[in-house]
Parts: sequence; C-alpha cells; structure tokens
Amino acid sequence: MSIVQQQFRATHVVIDTRAYHHNLAVVRSLVPEARVMAIIKSDGYGHGMELAADALREADEFGVTCQDDAERLRQHGVSKPLTLLSGRYSTAQLNQFGDRRWRPVVYDESQLAAFDSLEGGTAIDIWIKIDTGMGRLGFYPDKLAEVYQRLRSNPRVGSISLMTHLANADYSEHPSNRYQIERFKECLSQHAFADASILNSAGTVGFHDSAFDIVRTGLVLYGIAPQAGEHATALPLKPVMQFRSQLLSVRAMSAGSPIGYGSTYTLEADTRVGIIAAGYGDGYPRHAPTGTPVYINGHTVPLIGRVSMDLITVDLGTVDAKVGDDVILWGTENPIELVAEKAGTIAYELTCGITPRVERLTI
Repeated sequence: MSIVQQQFRATHVVIDTRAYHHNLAVVRSLVPEARVMAIIKSDGYGHGMELAADALREADEFGVTCQDDAERLRQHGVSKPLTLLSGRYSTAQLNQFGDRRWRPVVYDESQLAAFDSLEGGTAIDIWIKIDTGMGRLGFYPDKLAEVYQRLRSNPRVGSISLMTHLANADYSEHPSNRYQIERFKECLSQHAFADASILNSAGTVGFHDSAFDIVRTGLVLYGIAPQAGEHATALPLKPVMQFRSQLLSVRAMSAGSPIGYGSTYTLEADTRVGIIAAGYGDGYPRHAPTGTPVYINGHTVPLIGRVSMDLITVDLGTVDAKVGDDVILWGTENPIELVAEKAGTIAYELTCGITPRVERLTI
C-alpha cells in the first residue's frame, strides 16, 4: 500500500497495523492456555492508543493507566474489559467502575478506604496487587489476608483477582524472577482468586511456564524484543512503528572538519555527509552518540556529532545517496533495540518520546 505524505516536513511515523496481528499471534503461541491483556497505556507506547485498540481487537482485554485512558477507549467504542493499572480515584469516581466494566488494581490503603465508602450499585471486579520484590506498588504478602477479607466482605466488590510484577524479567537468569514467582504461588494458595497474573512481555518470553490466567503484554505487541540484548527478529516479531525521514542535504567534506554543536566530532577522513530532517524536536534521542545506526538506501551509516532539535548528521561514506532519499531512523531495517542500546536507553522511551509534530501514517 502506498503512503501519501500529508505535511511539508519529511519526518513521520508509519504504523503497520498488520504487525499487531502477527505479534499477538506470537504471544498466543507462547502461552496458548492464557488470556492476553494488551497493554496500551501511554498512548499505546507512543503508537496511538485508539489505533492500537482497533488493531488488537482480538486481545482478550486491555490494560491502561487510569480513568482518563479508560474513558477515551469507551468513547472510542471499545467494549472489552479494561484494567486500570495505577489510577487514583475517589469514592464518587469508583461508583462508575462497575457499570463501565473497569477493573481497578488495588495496591494502597487509600483505595481500600474509597471502597469502604461505597454504597449500593453495580459490583466492581478488582485486582489486588502484591509486592513480591518489585519495590513499587502493592501490598506486602503478609498483609494479603487482611486486604482480601476487607474487600471480600464489601458487597460492592465482585470478583477478586491477584497480580504482581517481576522486577527483572528482562534478565531471565536473574534469581529474583523465580523467587517472585514462588512467593506469588504461595499467595495464590491462600484464597480463591478469579484470575492470576504475573507476566509482562519479558516474563511471557522468559517464563511462559508461569503464565497463570492472564499475561500483561505490552512491548512484544509493538514488535520490540523485551529482554536485554535481544532483537525482535529472534522471536520473531514485526515492528509496528517505522520512524522515517529524508535527506535534506548531501555534502562533500574534508578531513578535520568539525560536525555540529560543540564541535564534538571531527571527520577523520574526506567523506560525504548527509543532513537528515529529524532531531530531538521530533523525539529522536538527543543523547544518541556518534555511531548510532541510521539506515539509508540499503546501508547502515553512523550518526556523527550532536543531535540538534531539527537535524542530525550522518557519515555517508561511499553510500549512493542524494537529497530526498528516504531514511529509516528505526524500524524493520534498523531495529529500534540497536538504536536504544547505542543511546543508552530502552525502546519504550524512544517510542513514547515521539512528539506531537510528527505525523502518524498507517498501513
């Protein structure tokens, strides 16, 4: 399918909705007995939340951050159950959850107090979150019995499910993973829970023998490898996002020429350099160093010098390239994992960092 660029600036993102279907199928092949909660928070990890919901309509349910996300999806016509992973809400807000099929995650005493103040109305299905070693949200396991009984005795509470989160799932050999899984199993044995969930994307890849009832997958659905040092092609996944631009200028430059702000890079030999219409104003990481890969005309070339707001510079060497040629900043031919690794960050930050001025196109 051809793509028609609608704006004058060349930088744009292409979202391949077909890749979502492929990646969801990969997840189901890993955990065929589990349901899939597609995590589409943070505006679908920068891909567009509504677009992700439409493309992932075959997922069993969706996970979002809070009421704002959930309301956006309901307004968009999404009817699937929604888990609200980290929202804070009052009793008045909580009163709406049952009718809207919003399943909140309960992880703090203040939320218990909001439930205590509820009066009559539709029952609310909930998750209890326990902290088995993440050190973030959740009740400690030794408080689970008290929390469970308090919620179970509340007539406004429907089903009760249990979740926790692995702190080191992206490093499958880390000993804390199995320790957390065993603690979770111990907690599950204490009560009759409707659903159990512990695995995120990295956990689904590394510990699919512990899928329980529902896996909470985000990154893999967007075609990005969730485990440290891996690339999407190993699973194999298909990247959903292609971050693209064009060459604005191609110049012959001499050895010893400085490049960019601060003159932090000096050409070591006579070469041809390309100036690309992309920068941190578009979401390209400003801290990306010299050597970060950029793909042009079938070749990977290195970024050189500092990233500017609207421009980056690459060493074209002998690559046949001219003004107007397409550039892939990250995507199928230039894995985002490689760009993130070189920039000292993670792929999540790159996709979530695309700025509003960058046009999104879909295929």
